Amino acid sequence: MKNLWRDFGYGLRLLRKNPGFTLVAILALALGIGANTAIYSIFYATLIADFPYPHSEQLVVVWSRSARTNRDAVSTGDYFDWKRESTVFQSLGVVRGGSFNLSIGEKPERIQGDYLSPGFLDQIIGDRPFMGRYFLPEEGVAGKDHVVIITHKLWQGYFASDPNILGQQIHLNGELYTVIGVQPPGQPDRLARQIVVPFVFTPDTMNRDVHWLVVLGRLKPGVTVAQANADMDSISRAFG
Repeated sequence: MKNLWRDFGYGLRLLRKNPGFTLVAILALALGIGANTAIYSIFYATLIADFPYPHSEQLVVVWSRSARTNRDAVSTGDYFDWKRESTVFQSLGVVRGGSFNLSIGEKPERIQGDYLSPGFLDQIIGDRPFMGRYFLPEEGVAGKDHVVIITHKLWQGYFASDPNILGQQIHLNGELYTVIGVQPPGQPDRLARQIVVPFVFTPDTMNRDVHWLVVLGRLKPGVTVAQANADMDSISRAFG
């Protein structure tokens, strides 16, 4: 019981640090699928209110199931197996949180941000930019990843609603990034993170040993939870 309360308190602290993830995870339903994976289907829309994204019933969070927990982060190898072999998802993507030193001119500021795989905002979440565009597939490659999307709140506050913000270069952690998009007002402004940069896989992360990714996906229209279970269970047996 002591360990249970300790784990519960640790989980609450993690969720408090990332309200965007909490919005997804706090009302999730766990469903075991196979030896290595577990899928969480979002029931926010039916339990409380309309989830602020189109067809929110299709949104899922997918975890690895390891020897130590049923809700482990995902390894890079498993993620690419799922993307390649799964037949039930419209799209799968990854997210990792981070913090950045933002500066333009003489206005340095420490802000929260996310690393997102290209397609995460538009194909999975179903978001549409207020200005500009979201990431292209090739921007998830090292050397082409120095582009950034900012929230509407940051655009209004830090950039004084500059209508010419697109194409401007800003310093993030001492490196130049080009602003390519502004997210719409509303839900994105209520999250802790204020910027989004592309998630880039590097050769040293291409393994199954390190579980470090949070994976979200959007199911194809008409796909049931039972079908998703069966599909992922099959992949687990083949690559587990």
